[in-house]
Amino acid sequence: MVFRGLCVGLGEFLTFAAVILMVFANIGQLTNNIVTRNIRYVSVDASNLGNALASTNTATNDLYAANPAAPVAQGNGIRQSYQWGLYNYCAGQPSGDSRACSDKSFGFEWQPVDALLNDAPQDARNGIQNFLPEATFRDSKYLGDYSKPAMYLIFIGSCLALLSWISGLLSHRFAFLGAAFIALLAALTLGVGAALLTAIYTKARDSVGVQYGVVVHYGNALWMTWGAFVACVLAIVPYILSCCTGRSDDY
Repeated sequence: MVFRGLCVGLGEFLTFAAVILMVFANIGQLTNNIVTRNIRYVSVDASNLGNALASTNTATNDLYAANPAAPVAQGNGIRQSYQWGLYNYCAGQPSGDSRACSDKSFGFEWQPVDALLNDAPQDARNGIQNFLPEATFRDSKYLGDYSKPAMYLIFIGSCLALLSWISGLLSHRFAFLGAAFIALLAALTLGVGAALLTAIYTKARDSVGVQYGVVVHYGNALWMTWGAFVACVLAIVPYILSCCTGRSDDY
């Protein structure tokens, strides 16, 4: 009885931890409050892009926004930093109030060059596009094609983690079996989604760098997703043991 209780408690704790991690990962960049603005899947530091362009004699007049809080994607000038969540991105001060965010959408795609070009003054866009290397960072179609399904998988995995935790609360051996199966599905979807994002972020980061004045940084929400994946994987065993040692009726 004690062993069964420990298994149940461990499974519930792990799936609850996965739910909490994914709640935070999902709300990143949705608002400008002190919590959500500091949660991101990936960020792009473009603070040295102007210097890199100047070294190639590319015109950089009024490249950066005079007001970091001006609306994004309207040619108001590039921001020093861009931060992406699952459903939108924000630009400006990474941890301050002087920032603006894009519209939110389900199935949001990570396309960093498009964000830069949409902010850049009209007469600087061709110069920026020609300056950046013809590699993954500039391949908006490739990045969009992989980041969009990753976003769906992570959202589905978040919902499955919640269902697994709720199933574990039902205190029934078949509910524990269901919780284990749902935790497995949650782990698969979260793992594949996180792997897709990690892969494209890594390829984009490696294809551009200091010489181009643009640096890609992994965000804390990505590690939260990997943490939720691990928690779901670990929850499978105690839920299965709970099923094997439990009764067919409620406790």
